[in-house]
Amino acid sequence: MFKIQKRIIYAIEAVIDIALNSGINPVQNISIAKRQGIPKRYLEQTLQTLVKNNILVALRGPNGGYRLAKERRKIMISDIILSVSKSNNSELKDLYNTEISKFLIEPMITKVTKKTYELLNSISIDDVYKLAINNKNQHWKKKKVDFVI
Repeated sequence: MFKIQKRIIYAIEAVIDIALNSGINPVQNISIAKRQGIPKRYLEQTLQTLVKNNILVALRGPNGGYRLAKERRKIMISDIILSVSKSNNSELKDLYNTEISKFLIEPMITKVTKKTYELLNSISIDDVYKLAINNKNQHWKKKKVDFVI
């Protein structure tokens, strides 16, 4: 099984959390950190990267926080991964320094990576949002508010 970098998991969790918890007010990073158990220092860096890459919008002020920059259906899981990934081609070249790795392993890994991104490019935040909302036993299910006076 391939390992996914923790910063990628944090980024996906943060965007999903914002999608599930956004309302009139933006979602604050402290709330996300508490709900998801993400260390605040990593979360803030991740959120700023997502803002820079037009996944999120940051709103300043006492009621500030984060919102999705686009509709849920227009944000793909692959967009989030690509925005926070820090893969360096020179690092990869160092991995493939033998004949077997250059000619057999690298092409295989490249093919698997391409297929994985194709799959992740077909999954939107809206798909994940609907999955979470439809799962009746989960704590993140939105509660209906009754305004009876």
